[in-house]
Amino acid sequence: MVGFAQKLGMTRLFLDGRVVPVTVVKMPRNNVAQIKTKDKDGYEAVQICAFPKKTKLKPIIGHFKKYTGEEQAYHCVGEFKVVLPEGKKFLDVSDFNLDDRLKISGKSVGKGFAGVVKRHGFRGQPKSHGHDHNRAPGSIGARTDPGRVFKGMRMAGHQGNSQVTVTGLRIVAIDSEQGLIFVNGSVPGANKSFLKIQKIN
Repeated sequence: MVGFAQKLGMTRLFLDGRVVPVTVVKMPRNNVAQIKTKDKDGYEAVQICAFPKKTKLKPIIGHFKKYTGEEQAYHCVGEFKVVLPEGKKFLDVSDFNLDDRLKISGKSVGKGFAGVVKRHGFRGQPKSHGHDHNRAPGSIGARTDPGRVFKGMRMAGHQGNSQVTVTGLRIVAIDSEQGLIFVNGSVPGANKSFLKIQKIN
């Protein structure tokens, strides 16, 4: 199964006498907005939406009203290449089970502009006499030949705030009443950020 969820934060659970670090993920009702077929659209996919939001854009409202019957827009809208049972209108926590393995995607925490020591783990220059920039990257290329900096050179720049996917995370507990999934280990993204989750075999 697939869907959108929200990261609430990390905690720990005591399972079978062991302390297990977990990430608490809240998964509300995910509505099936549209089912795309090979005959009509050229490919098979399911469009899912979650986390309602306010908007005045009539084309967006009209799209969801056509398929869900609600004049409502959503924060999270995406397509998944999965096959759902006939007539299924929504997805929620009940579609997941204990010990399921998940693939979770989210946007990592943005850390702004960072130097090479923090961003790439460079050792830095010797902290001795004659070195006044000990966190500088050093040489980034030759002079006349090739006369340029190669693409992919590890340098200072923006760190974080990029799409990250983690696979193989295991569900260790489920709270169906509150719509919570407890995933073993850490999940990319800041607290309250949106996630895309998918069950893998």
